[in-house]
Amino acid sequence: MRRSVAIVTYHDIADDRGPLTSQLYLSTRPDVFRGHVTYFKRNFDFISANDLIAGKLPRKALLLTFDDAYRSVLTVAGPILKEVNAPSLFFVIPSVVQDKLLPIDNVLSLAVEELGPLRVLDLLNAKNVESMSVGEMMSRYVANMRQHEIAAVKTRIFSALGVTEDSVRGAAKEFMNGAEMRRLLDYGIKVGNHSMTHSYFRSLSKPEIEFEIGQSRQQLQDLSGQTVRCLSVPYGDLLDATPDVMAFARSCGHAAIFLVHARSNRFRPSEDTYYRTSLRNEGIRRLGVEIRLLSIARSIYNGFPFMNATA
Repeated sequence: MRRSVAIVTYHDIADDRGPLTSQLYLSTRPDVFRGHVTYFKRNFDFISANDLIAGKLPRKALLLTFDDAYRSVLTVAGPILKEVNAPSLFFVIPSVVQDKLLPIDNVLSLAVEELGPLRVLDLLNAKNVESMSVGEMMSRYVANMRQHEIAAVKTRIFSALGVTEDSVRGAAKEFMNGAEMRRLLDYGIKVGNHSMTHSYFRSLSKPEIEFEIGQSRQQLQDLSGQTVRCLSVPYGDLLDATPDVMAFARSCGHAAIFLVHARSNRFRPSEDTYYRTSLRNEGIRRLGVEIRLLSIARSIYNGFPFMNATA
């Protein structure tokens, strides 16, 4: 049995949620995040991405990660982590920090805030459907769309809002910019790859996979000045870790690939593929149960999928 490692992930570390994030329910309050970090310091041994890749794992190893491109990882989480000398890994979407686009999940959050869920479902061409959350819209409809279909949905949404994607992105304060990328190492934050456009991988062609993973890695290295060796599969689902995705990710320099699923890494899909537990505003008493116990229970419930998985 593999040695276990706990890997947790956060997104936006903020008290206030703007319309681009309010419907995603991924924000963690700074005071809660500080409490989590204090708990981890007392009960685990922090490791870096390099430690993980090298297999240098203490008995109670824990890796802190972040997804997307939220500025609060730099400005809020970074100083808190530096206080306890905790390394971390930030999976960044380069097109976002370069002001080129807004991910579809952020666009849907804005649209639900401004137009309501029923109108947004209509713009998704979802017929005879009752109201649902943005997360449900993403998993039920967006996950199986091709990239040109997602682009068309975004065009319809921005037209209904009476704004352009460029204007919304330009006014957004939530995301880092390219110039800030090189400041991440000041706080011990390594950069990882989170794809070029935050697309579900399951519906991509081979050329699209190569662009989303390979071009993204190169741009992140140019922006950050770091070597990028880790990939976080957008939305963290095994369904998106297709054979083509895994083969290309490995071939272009990724030594570790990350999902979510909140299962135990004793039973991960392959040696270089890891599960993470997504955290938000859980109380301290909940953390140990979530990370140590429920992760194993989920692996048991799902039948230890690594047994049938191929590397």
